[in-house]
Amino acid sequence: MSPTDEPTIAVDGDAPEAAAPQKVGGLFLTLFGLMNFGLYLTVMMPALFSLPYKVQLLAPDSKASVLGMVATVGAIVSILTGPLAGVLSDQTRSRWGRRRPWLLGGILVVLAGSLIVASAASVPVLVLGWMVVCAGGGGVGAAITPVVAERVPEAQRGTVGAIVGVATQLAGVLGYTIGGLLTGSLILLFVLPIAVLAVFALVYSLVFPDSTAPVEKVSVGETFRMLVFDPRKHRDFSLVWLGKLLMQTSLAFLTTYQLYFLADRLGFTAEEAGQRLALVGGIGILVTMGFAVTSGILSDRMRRRKLFVVTSSVLTAVGLTLMAFTDGFGLFFAAVMFVLGAAGMFGSTDVAMASDLVPERDKAGRWMATYNLAATLSGAIAPMLGAGLLALNDPTGGNYTALFLAGAVIALGTGAVTLLIRGVR
Repeated sequence: MSPTDEPTIAVDGDAPEAAAPQKVGGLFLTLFGLMNFGLYLTVMMPALFSLPYKVQLLAPDSKASVLGMVATVGAIVSILTGPLAGVLSDQTRSRWGRRRPWLLGGILVVLAGSLIVASAASVPVLVLGWMVVCAGGGGVGAAITPVVAERVPEAQRGTVGAIVGVATQLAGVLGYTIGGLLTGSLILLFVLPIAVLAVFALVYSLVFPDSTAPVEKVSVGETFRMLVFDPRKHRDFSLVWLGKLLMQTSLAFLTTYQLYFLADRLGFTAEEAGQRLALVGGIGILVTMGFAVTSGILSDRMRRRKLFVVTSSVLTAVGLTLMAFTDGFGLFFAAVMFVLGAAGMFGSTDVAMASDLVPERDKAGRWMATYNLAATLSGAIAPMLGAGLLALNDPTGGNYTALFLAGAVIALGTGAVTLLIRGVR
């Protein structure tokens, strides 16, 4: 596809319908991958290091519960703004197209919120700033999430998913590395990933302009009603959504609390934990890349998605079970390798499966925003549920065994619901 190619729109009555996407080339894959790297650096660096580190500075004696509260409030904001932005981006008509205004505008809002978070001197101000960050993130996600369903043909979605999976894990690894190096400058700690996203998003937007095809206008109330669908009518999509929710919840138990785990159980300082997480991630990215790329390509060639999603759920359960009984850095390393491999496999194939099962191709923004809502909802469930599990029979909030064993059981639920899907192999 050349940079100026636009999706063809066929109008049938009042409902525009997008033609099947054409094959995408190396330039698209490269720029889309880089933009996703910027997106996930912006998402994962705060989730894995920056936000827990800031919370620890403000509330060292109640860090787990405060982090759970902050993350949950932010996730609720995302639940409200993400789907709304996704559907409204479908309806947007501008000389910039549908998605670009939400992408660039969302980045500016995230930047403003991150500056508030970095400079916050109290927990209430931190919560306010994080709410602004999550509101802006809804616009960014609404612009990027529908791209696979809109521009990428089915035969290439596993490959694109693999690229996104690698970008995600690379962002996580660099998030640890950068975070450990920037603890002396909170402004840079929170702003640098946004600058990276802005650069890559601007380049992608200049090379691949959006479609400006009109769609039917809806009210705000109708927008939210559109996000509610009958699971009996769209059974397979419902199962994909549920599997995503379960997997992301189990993974969030690790990503949210691993910095505190290394400090509380293994005795590292925050800076030492960041360095060791960077080391583990640096090696683990090879595992993640291998699993993500191999799984994505094989799922395209074999025309199978379920096999890889089910396998990833089992690997996640194994890794989290090992984590529950970790008493040293060596076992921690082994457990993380299982989880990173599983995350790479899941990330490259689940989004491809969801894109395959989108009920209405010309409303991909709506359906992929709803799909992405599962991950957002897990961000509301996991921190508070995790804080409760950590406090189970342990008033100091250090019951990591209960936390990770529960995560293993939840991860297996993803495999169970995936086996019930009928629309893909």
